[in-house]
Amino acid sequence: LTGGNDQNMLVGLGVTFMNISEDTGVGFNANALFNAFSSSDRGKLGIAGDFGVNSFDGGTLVTIMGGPRYTFQTSGHAVPYAQFLVGIATCCGDTDFVPSIGFGLDYAFRPNVNLRGELTFIFDDANATRFFLGISLPIAK
Repeated sequence: LTGGNDQNMLVGLGVTFMNISEDTGVGFNANALFNAFSSSDRGKLGIAGDFGVNSFDGGTLVTIMGGPRYTFQTSGHAVPYAQFLVGIATCCGDTDFVPSIGFGLDYAFRPNVNLRGELTFIFDDANATRFFLGISLPIAK
């Protein structure tokens, strides 16, 4: 798996499906990973930034979050990760502070293209579950 190391950052782009109180919105998400903190035989700790937009019948929800991501070291094509992000969510004239936890998997599809699936739980007045499906690309510093 390439990207997300000390030579590159890993940029993810994809489509999202978000469920809030029995309403499902469709949207897109972009995120970036910088492995800036530490690395060991078990994995790498980095910082992730996340931007998402999901449209619902009642409005559009925009999220902007950031925080630590731990990427587990594996020897195969599949690389799992876990993250804890905090930021803001804004919809319908209301803006809230939101924490989230997420889990994902990058699968090395091509040398410079990884397939990505991610499940994120966003904690707000109405808790949300977001599923991301897309790609991640290594970008040279």
